[in-house]
Amino acid sequence: AKAVYKNTNLDLRQYKRLQMFVHANAFEQNTTNLQDNQLALFIRLGSDYKSNYYEYEIPLKLTAPGHYDRYSSADCKAVWPEDNMLNIPLSVFTTLKKERNKAKSIGQASYTFPYSAYDEENPNNKISIVGNPTLGEVRTMVIGIRNLATEQKSGEIWVNELRLKEYNNSGGWAAQGNLNMQLSDVGSVNVTGKYVSEGFGGLEDGVAQRAQDNYKTYSVTTNFELGKFFPDKAKVSIPLYYSVTKEETRPKYNPLDTDMKLDDALSAMEG
Repeated sequence: AKAVYKNTNLDLRQYKRLQMFVHANAFEQNTTNLQDNQLALFIRLGSDYKSNYYEYEIPLKLTAPGHYDRYSSADCKAVWPEDNMLNIPLSVFTTLKKERNKAKSIGQASYTFPYSAYDEENPNNKISIVGNPTLGEVRTMVIGIRNLATEQKSGEIWVNELRLKEYNNSGGWAAQGNLNMQLSDVGSVNVTGKYVSEGFGGLEDGVAQRAQDNYKTYSVTTNFELGKFFPDKAKVSIPLYYSVTKEETRPKYNPLDTDMKLDDALSAMEG
């Protein structure tokens, strides 16, 4: 295989699809007799190149030699065939990870070697996982070509417009309140509370900046002078101060495996 590499720092959890156009053709002489499905394009997403990554592989269809008109939709489809289109539902990676983890728990898989399956939407396309990658922290991207034939093959491959699509548009909500009560000259009570749900964000926030946790907090503070319950002539002073604060954060994703939802992890543990 031959590949190009890019170091990055991306959180893909809020998106549903990764797409890219791919073109392949044999050289004019075609001395290696290149045919359809003998070369495959693959893309890797992970925290490193070799030990922790997801991979998606597509066998490539060749575009026949000839002259093509860039303004013709039919010619455009011939140059950039739909069969070559990288169109990955990102959920296939986390689904494969769940299957691999179940297989590992019964001794039928490991983190060290690739665990593979075929995409249900496109049965010719292979999905693999090695190690413990996460879509929440993509540090490296690899786009490469792999020879699926048993002998040497030569061809020309073009890729274009790698992009994310269909972001998660389910919003959240937030509320905040504050209550102050003055109980005559006996004392005062102050109550504050705040709640932010997963998916909440300001108008200026991007998709990746929205809240990933359900967060709630409240605080109750009281300040009393219990000496007021005694006669003034007793000159008794009993100040009482009491405060309680509770804060709770429930992450959407498992902190130890940041592209797996926490509820799924808890269900797996209970199972």
